[in-house]
Amino acid sequence: MLLGSCSDDKDPIEPDSISKLENKEIVSESLKPNFMDNSELRKIQIYLPPGYDNNLSKNYPVVYLLHGLPFSEKSFTDPELWVPWIGAPMPFVAAPDFPEAGFREWVDGLIEIGDIEPMIIVMPDATTNNYGFSMYTNSVLTGGFEDYIVNDLVNYIDSNYRTIDSNDGRALIGTSQGGYAAIKLGMIHPNIFSVVASHTGLLYLDGVLALGEAIAAENPDGINGPDPEKFLTSALYAFSAAWSPNLNNPPWMVDLPINDSGDLYPEIRDKWLKHDAFTMLDDPEYLNNIRLLNGIYLDAGNQDELGMNQMADAFAAKLTAFGVTHTYQNFDGGHFSKLFSRLEISFKFCSDQMN
Repeated sequence: MLLGSCSDDKDPIEPDSISKLENKEIVSESLKPNFMDNSELRKIQIYLPPGYDNNLSKNYPVVYLLHGLPFSEKSFTDPELWVPWIGAPMPFVAAPDFPEAGFREWVDGLIEIGDIEPMIIVMPDATTNNYGFSMYTNSVLTGGFEDYIVNDLVNYIDSNYRTIDSNDGRALIGTSQGGYAAIKLGMIHPNIFSVVASHTGLLYLDGVLALGEAIAAENPDGINGPDPEKFLTSALYAFSAAWSPNLNNPPWMVDLPINDSGDLYPEIRDKWLKHDAFTMLDDPEYLNNIRLLNGIYLDAGNQDELGMNQMADAFAAKLTAFGVTHTYQNFDGGHFSKLFSRLEISFKFCSDQMN
């Protein structure tokens, strides 16, 4: 049982002080229209802490919790969604360490023992048609997913819930593609978010591009499109949909950064690197932005099945070289295997740094 899990021998809790897990659907103006007809109707899941309904004078900090796999707003609350993603043909060997009591009760426990302050947690769906991954990126192909999070979602939450509606009251936490987005969106929008935390994020895209030989091995007859049996190949197309879309290149409307042998196309690599957190640090504007944040946390498992630990190592080393204050931790585990034990750390980190 995780640290924040609740025991069964506690006094009864008054009904109006019990936490809630709400399911909502909002309209994102930023996602309409888009070439792939990704829906502007977006499902979100919202955790409201104990006492929210009966403490009407209190405003709460907000954590935006960004999923990687599975592609759902319920990635952090429904263990059944993970079943197809663990084991062959997927590279992931271990499922997350879901809390026994359930997500809502687990967060309640973290609040009860004083690890985190009462907070609102918002879990959006950032799924795209055909590609799955949106990378939380604005793309002419898949739509304005960055703007959806930063503008539409934040405005909706601030308009409909009692929030601390300033950057000091907002944090981004994400895993995998969500971990990438947490760092990148924080670098771009320090006026919206003040704290960011990345678990096993894609923070060094040259590390992803170095997988070209492995992708070529998945496709001995040539790279001919996404394939559910080929995880790396499908991810390559998804990343290209976000970072190198080409509406004049049917049927997939993307420019891939590698050829059938896994060799790089330098001009496409350059397009990807414009979205690379590691490369963005070289831009004085983004470097100044990340220094404005109140807190930066990142971690990666030493047995990460995709080698994200090496990419996180590189990003953390660059932060250190540039004198950017941050917290970086390696741990004994894989890409997802210790997700909730790590979230306990990032929730506390963000809670401590927010107002």
